[in-house]
Amino acid sequence: MNWFFHTLVFILLSLLGIAPLAADWRDQVGYTRLQLLAAGELPPAPGQGFAQIEATEISGNYTPDIANALFSGKTFTLKSGASGLSGHAQGVAGIFFGNPTSLVTGNCPVDLYEAGNWLNAGFLKLDTSNAPATEVRAVQNHSWILELAQISNLDATEANRRLDFAIDRDGFVSVVGVNNGTPSTTLLPQLLGQSYHTISVGLTNGNHSAGFTHLDVSGRIKPDIVAPLDFTSFSTPMVSSAAGLLFAKLSSAPYSLAGADRPRVIKALLLASARRDTVASWNNTSTRPLDLRYGAGELNIHHAYHALRTGKSAASPSQLRPSRGWGAESANGNSSETYFFNIPPGASSTPFGAALTWHRSITQSRLNNWNATLANLNLRLHQASGFTLGPLVAESLSTVDNVELVARTTLAPGNYALVVDNLSTTITPYALAWHSLPGVTLATTAATAREIDLQPGIVTISRTGDTNLPLLVPLNIGGTATAGVHYVALPTSVSIPAGQTSVSVPITPLADTLAQGDRSITVSIAEDFALVRDPTQSALVTLIDKPFDAWRFTNFTALQLADPAVSGETADPDGDGLANLIEYALALDPNLPGISPVIASQSGGYLNLASAKNAAATDITWSAQVSDDLANWQPAVILTDSLAQFEARDSILVAAAGKRFIRLKITRP
Repeated sequence: MNWFFHTLVFILLSLLGIAPLAADWRDQVGYTRLQLLAAGELPPAPGQGFAQIEATEISGNYTPDIANALFSGKTFTLKSGASGLSGHAQGVAGIFFGNPTSLVTGNCPVDLYEAGNWLNAGFLKLDTSNAPATEVRAVQNHSWILELAQISNLDATEANRRLDFAIDRDGFVSVVGVNNGTPSTTLLPQLLGQSYHTISVGLTNGNHSAGFTHLDVSGRIKPDIVAPLDFTSFSTPMVSSAAGLLFAKLSSAPYSLAGADRPRVIKALLLASARRDTVASWNNTSTRPLDLRYGAGELNIHHAYHALRTGKSAASPSQLRPSRGWGAESANGNSSETYFFNIPPGASSTPFGAALTWHRSITQSRLNNWNATLANLNLRLHQASGFTLGPLVAESLSTVDNVELVARTTLAPGNYALVVDNLSTTITPYALAWHSLPGVTLATTAATAREIDLQPGIVTISRTGDTNLPLLVPLNIGGTATAGVHYVALPTSVSIPAGQTSVSVPITPLADTLAQGDRSITVSIAEDFALVRDPTQSALVTLIDKPFDAWRFTNFTALQLADPAVSGETADPDGDGLANLIEYALALDPNLPGISPVIASQSGGYLNLASAKNAAATDITWSAQVSDDLANWQPAVILTDSLAQFEARDSILVAAAGKRFIRLKITRP
């Protein structure tokens, strides 16, 4: 047999290297965000380890550089004999399980196979009476294909069924690539992309073979999912690495999944949470669960992990499930299982996806005759009133596939139900996963920030949905105030901690002596792949200038404000003998000569002083003083000190003193 691989791909890798690409793809599939928010709980590589199956290069080599520092902590077994370095295998391995270039780190075993040996004596044991070898590894990666006419349809069908049998028996995940090239010119490869229990992978840019299967029941859709980069050889280990992370998490407490539940649940999680907004014109129908080119959409480990972390849910006629989650159960023959869930109110509509996966039954009747039986399961999404099904929203009713997918671009807040229908007569184990995005809103809870006392304004950001993990919320900041000059600069994003539904963001003013008037700070939620928000919603905080500076801003031009001889506290631009500070305190116009409204008189035998006040001059302290020699002054008795009026008197009767003087004292901090 001639094993097909892309020489151009591994030549490019050897010239350009894999490291510069790694950071980009991990950002794009949501891992960088996930690592930021959940680094302390992300599992290391699964203890079961990995299997990498490679076509040989022209040199006959099929393995990565096992001594490379990228693979520190990995214990390699060359299952197909001695080999030198394969550049293609090196690139695949770096993405699959390299450290730090993959999604899984830590010590684990890795089995390395040459594809021809893996198909035959090494694992599948094609064209023999023996069952496939037992797979003890968690994830197999197949970045190779076999083209048409290189293997008979009969042998290809047997190989695909043998692999499906092994996946169901041993509970591992097998991720397989499809061919490169446009769907219009490239048919789906015979191996391994037309199998049922694997996860087949294409490219986000759409340059891969895609469409309907032509082997072992035609009319199914491949690939299942797509991932970034330019060749399927390297998009495939992206999905394998994501599967490894989910496998490790699901295999440990509190989930402790075992057997075929693991590959079913992992596939359901990845397909339900895939992003459909990053590919062109994604579409499915009620009888065609996947898009003809992009499958379920683009890989996003952030979404898949969040759905996993929300927890396992059981079908129930009387319990409400969260807005994202998963289940691993069995449906009796000719029965239905229902999962009621809620999209919380108070936020925008959310993208929604739900994926149902199950395995076909594979049995061997003789040498190369592997019989396959597939149950027929459907998936329906309904509105719900309480725990009563309401109108149908969407459904997935494929009769040939073992995948059903319901996807909505927007799903409004409300109660819903997912219904799994088993139309077959036999009990069928299945996995169901569903995913929606948390809604984020914001509100102004303290509308003003004051320069005079540095009182901050406050914006509160709230989320709906589960709170198992922190949520990063990116911000857009605007307004007439300048960050770092008028107020302490805000971060570009804030994190709502795990277990919390909201966080407060203080907007702290910076004091100065400039007259600038009131300024605004606006805060809104930026567009982000991990949340939904109302793009028209924003919070407004007004930064209030110091009252005296605000008064100066109103009464003087910009040129005058720049000249303290005109607009300073002690200046008297109108020449009426009243300094600006006095004019401000008494609510006078500093540009027009005026008469002081302060009235001195005798009342009840005492010297008395009274004046109307500028109610807006909240930074002014009013007092009065008395003296008998104009040299030594003592505090007067304050009778009234309200927002609008001030009155004070002497403490000594005029008749009892020779000379008495009273004066007004105005100060500003």
